[in-house]
Amino acid sequence: MPASALPLTPVPLSADQGDLLGRLTHDLDTQRLWWLSGYAAGLANAQTATGAAATPAPAIANRPSQRLTIVYGSQTGNARREAERLHADALAAGLEVRLLRADAYPQRELASERLLYIVISTQGEGDPPDDAIGLVEFISGKRAPQLPELKFAMLGLGDSSYADFCGIARRLDARLAELGATRLIAAGEADLEIEPVAGPWRGQAMALARSALKSTLPSATLPLATVTALRPPVISAHSHDRPFAAEVLLNQRISGREFKGVGYLQHGGVGQDVRHVELALEGSGLQYEPGDALGVWPRNSGAVVDAVLHAAQLEGDSTVSDTGNAL
Repeated sequence: MPASALPLTPVPLSADQGDLLGRLTHDLDTQRLWWLSGYAAGLANAQTATGAAATPAPAIANRPSQRLTIVYGSQTGNARREAERLHADALAAGLEVRLLRADAYPQRELASERLLYIVISTQGEGDPPDDAIGLVEFISGKRAPQLPELKFAMLGLGDSSYADFCGIARRLDARLAELGATRLIAAGEADLEIEPVAGPWRGQAMALARSALKSTLPSATLPLATVTALRPPVISAHSHDRPFAAEVLLNQRISGREFKGVGYLQHGGVGQDVRHVELALEGSGLQYEPGDALGVWPRNSGAVVDAVLHAAQLEGDSTVSDTGNAL
């Protein structure tokens, strides 16, 4: 059963708290759920040590002036992971923070937000991620409220080979300022190599958040490094010389149907075919983080190979030359 589907009635949580817990754990994998459980245990230990009363915490939604809201729009998971890092940094700093996917964000609450960070990717030729279409249309449209009390920061992810690099982030950044919101930091625009831009941006964004919000967590909170150490690393027997046979779970094209602009010209008029691929790695012992390299050793179908050899009237061990280069 997924974490978001766990029954909440037996536990001492209000309806609002149960809803927040469900949204927080909705897309978390096993590693992040273990981290969250350890983090919560650290808070409980800190309260026990200080003799704190076990009283219900005030609902986060009732105190927008003391809260950081992080909203992400992600197509392939990169923007979600960057938002999760930002969220973890805020928790470690003792800030009151919530993390929401764009399509789960209550649009009616935008008018009361005081501190909003958005992490969003741009797809193809300037399109928003599927989960952010509604929020982008709301902020861009006539129903969007004036936001004179809002402070915000924007981190965009994109691909500079496309003409409208980080276009969605740029347009949202300009639109929020047009609605009267105050930009805390220049919008970050990360290319395919995300960390060189996202890392410094997160550092500046967190410093500004700490100065804007007071800490709401006990000073004895377990440090992040201690909590993450609860899950021992897994050593994989697979390597470059011993590849793991992985099943392809998803092979989805994410580039636009029409190829124009910079990417089109750089490839001599041949359009890019950019894909989102998911592989099943259960049992491999392999653990991947954003920025890691993945080597792929494909294997052609024997029937296809035989058909090509037969059509070309070649033997399987024949040497073939192309423009003078032996193949």
